[in-house]
Amino acid sequence: MGPSATSQESREAALRCVLDLLSAAAAGFHESGTRAVRAMVRNQYGAGPAEIWFTGERASASGALLCNSAAASALDLDDGFRMARGHPGAAAIPSAMASVPEAGSSAESLLAAIVAGYEVGVRVAMGMPEYAPSGAWSPFAVIAAAGRVRNTSADHLAHALAIAAQCAPSLPGLAGLMGSDVKEGIPWGAATGMAALYLAESGFTGPLAIFDDVSLFAPERIVAGLGGEALIGGTYFKPYACCRHIHAPLDAYAALAERHQLSPSSVESVEVHTYSATFNISNLPAPRNLVEAQYSVPFCIAALALRGKEALVPIDVSAIDDPAVRAFAGRVTIHRDAAIEPMFPAKSPARVVVISSGRQFESPVTMPRGDPADPLSWSDLREKFVTATRHALSPVRQRNLLDAVERLRDGSLRPLRAALGAALGD
Repeated sequence: MGPSATSQESREAALRCVLDLLSAAAAGFHESGTRAVRAMVRNQYGAGPAEIWFTGERASASGALLCNSAAASALDLDDGFRMARGHPGAAAIPSAMASVPEAGSSAESLLAAIVAGYEVGVRVAMGMPEYAPSGAWSPFAVIAAAGRVRNTSADHLAHALAIAAQCAPSLPGLAGLMGSDVKEGIPWGAATGMAALYLAESGFTGPLAIFDDVSLFAPERIVAGLGGEALIGGTYFKPYACCRHIHAPLDAYAALAERHQLSPSSVESVEVHTYSATFNISNLPAPRNLVEAQYSVPFCIAALALRGKEALVPIDVSAIDDPAVRAFAGRVTIHRDAAIEPMFPAKSPARVVVISSGRQFESPVTMPRGDPADPLSWSDLREKFVTATRHALSPVRQRNLLDAVERLRDGSLRPLRAALGAALGD
């Protein structure tokens, strides 16, 4: 399972991941796709002990996992890991929470499970031969996290991982990024992981040799450095609710605008110079819905320029139909930069050139804020939580959840369960 969660560093990293994930889940609670998942779970999944966050309802661990993972991944505000090119938190944390029994549970068992989930999920992602959306490897994070809580035997864990390797969502192409609620399929992969774990514990077997198939996995990458520093420490956190490819352009533009006091009305053009993977997202200047907005460099830069950073934490849907935002977005172009290309995927930088009132302003190559090299502090994550959840939670509920996470740091899990179990209402 990799490094122990008892080290101070990995424990603190897990706490940061919990706080950040709750920002994303609370902010995404009222989204239409999230509500649809809850409606489906109510109809199709059985009752159980696990909290469906913010509803006051309970379901089986699998049902609660689906609901909570859907909320956490709805707005593209959840954490990520650079070399995995995806998002472990929306699978690992809800699965650990759904699996911890109400009686006799401890904060330490939860945090250990979260560390294990990140470790295994990220390692398998890095061992895939080419990019795979997060839902293709989120099952492995779930198996590790839930299996740690459940004290699943090594033999059953091996079979669960093998079952998931053959049954995980394939998520072909980039179709999920083009405007539907599927996106990277994290909740569906998470559900597959939980099913694989339960099947293995019941005696169902998987193809154990599958991880030795070099056409499917690179085993040496999966195990490289295993037992050393916990990978959860390499998690990045997002200041904005949009694809990570967009964050460096946003930070570069914001710094230029602030330094040179650029008025949006004076901006004639914005050039974004970046790496090729940025062209895999839709980048529509006039997105038709929230998901397309999350995957559009021009739209996000325009929303930030005209409405400020809070318009992206989370995305203000009223900006989608704003003629001024659309007009500004139409002046943003994206260019492949040969000097930046080799930096990806270890880094996700960009350089921005702005023409304003006939003058040219150019940023340096900019790394996005929130990476381990330029991390969000605990105070930054608390501020993000308050901003991101301002429309979803009352100030009292915000304080209760923040206090509950602090109590988790002190070793008490009960306040967090109580805070997540209290209803907001649909």
